[in-house]
Amino acid sequence: MSAAGETPVIGGPAQATGVAEMLRAFVRGDYAKGFFLRVMGQALAVIVLIEAIFLAEHFTWVFRDAVRHEADLGGIVVILGLTSTEIFDLALAIAVLMASYATLLRMRENREMLVLFASGLGPVQLSALILAVALAGQVVCAIGSGIVDPLSRYAQRGILFSSELRSLKKGVAKGEFYYFPSYVAYAVDHVQGGASPPAAPGATQVIDARPQPKNHDRTLFIYQQIAPHTSRVVTAAQARLDGPDRKGRIVLNLNDFTSHTFADAHPLATESGQPPHTAPICKTCLDEFKDIPRVTMKVRDMSQLMMVDQLLPFNSRGSIPEEQTIFEQLFIPDDANRAAQMKMLAERFSRSLLTFLAPLVALLAVAGTTRLTNWFALPFACMGLMSVNLGCEWLIATVTPTSVVGALLPVFLLYAAVAWLVLTLTVWWHNDFVRPQLARS
Repeated sequence: MSAAGETPVIGGPAQATGVAEMLRAFVRGDYAKGFFLRVMGQALAVIVLIEAIFLAEHFTWVFRDAVRHEADLGGIVVILGLTSTEIFDLALAIAVLMASYATLLRMRENREMLVLFASGLGPVQLSALILAVALAGQVVCAIGSGIVDPLSRYAQRGILFSSELRSLKKGVAKGEFYYFPSYVAYAVDHVQGGASPPAAPGATQVIDARPQPKNHDRTLFIYQQIAPHTSRVVTAAQARLDGPDRKGRIVLNLNDFTSHTFADAHPLATESGQPPHTAPICKTCLDEFKDIPRVTMKVRDMSQLMMVDQLLPFNSRGSIPEEQTIFEQLFIPDDANRAAQMKMLAERFSRSLLTFLAPLVALLAVAGTTRLTNWFALPFACMGLMSVNLGCEWLIATVTPTSVVGALLPVFLLYAAVAWLVLTLTVWWHNDFVRPQLARS
């Protein structure tokens, strides 16, 4: 039995328990809280700066896409805000690196490191602080890229769909092309003193091609690709959509319309620059199409039952890999888009590990910061971190994973090797990490 006050045997259970309690008390103490607050505040400032630069650069593309879908000012602002999640994971990794570097360098130059190491609260306690920052950053990055970003992408698509549907309810604008799947619509002014087709009882008027005043009707021109090399052109004095109802059904009403069906060897390109049907056509088929007579049909009034998806398709969230959450990619296989699903999962896992690696790279950068290297230590650290990200993206593209293990294992092994190298170099330069080297000697 040991005497009172005797130090426990090294490596024994009592010492292990004491170290754990000491670490727990240190992490919960005021000094650790101040460290975390400094890192969090500086990281938040860097994230705001990166997001502002990103949104300023992408504002033109977001505005152009929103205007094309007839979104209003409020919708444009919301879409622009939702776009910020696309860069959040990379911004978080850079922000954690810069905030950790600035905080650790300040601690070293203020001789806080010397005090910690001299008092016995040295490498273990500092490692606990760095590990806590790394784990917190990884969790936030995983939530942001794996949950928030997919939902924000889906919300952007939903806002654009609602805006385009709302613009159709207001009517067809003069001199504008409206692109739908296999449809292209265009409206021009046409003077004709006819009345618009009557609305269905209780129906909502969605498209009315007749502007005010009443004696100015608008001719609607519709181009439709109905077969790989067969097209239809429809012209109507007035057009109206009734609906949609709860099941998404709409009724197209045309007044004084003419339909022309003919062979079309060169279909009209869609908004994306590609024809609706791009199947090649042989020379013999072209000769046969020339002999097909053009079909013309003139009707006073016509109604056609359609679904909203025929005009504005809106796929479910799970059908697009970018809109799938990390839990769906892990536990709900998508056979149709399995390769894209696993690639997205690997990229998101890579970004979370990149954020975990950022504080470790900051340790190495602080150890390598002297009066000579003060001006390029942090930029080189950021370049090194982004180089790891680019290398991991190249690895993912080369491996082309088709399973969860194939997607996560190569990424984990690459980051484990990089982390081991960074920690080894930091241990070699641990004296430079503790001793102040800038203002005071």
